[in-house]
Amino acid sequence: MFCPFCGSPNTKVTNSRLTRANTQVWRRRKCLKCHEAFTSHELIDLSHLIVHKKSGRAQRFNRLKVYSGIYNATIGFDMLGRVELVQRVSGTVERAILRLRRKDITSDEIADIILRELKRAHAQTFLRFLAYTKAIKTDKDLVREFNRYTK
Repeated sequence: MFCPFCGSPNTKVTNSRLTRANTQVWRRRKCLKCHEAFTSHELIDLSHLIVHKKSGRAQRFNRLKVYSGIYNATIGFDMLGRVELVQRVSGTVERAILRLRRKDITSDEIADIILRELKRAHAQTFLRFLAYTKAIKTDKDLVREFNRYTK
């Protein structure tokens, strides 16, 4: 890690903690040359994961897409509770994807992981995300998909 003040590559970690539902590592560092202190945040790199879309296209995993999909399903919440829920669920989803130990995954599999977690975390968001990701058009579609995730 390079010092943001002097550019030296010689830094020392003075403190380290897990943050954001254990998906990030917060580190306090000190430069050994200029002695300035700074903070870094480390994320798990999932860029090796290839996501296969319904259209047949393949693309690299993008954590922002998971976050924004969940965030958009939380419309109507107070902002503090909304952000906390989205961070917690997206972190849990990323850990579940990592536990699969695979190099590729389908967008439907990611949606299923998100839905399982949302079902536990918040019923309203679960229903909104379900209706959006499964393109539900009729009451019959909603009941069929709802039953699939509640059994």
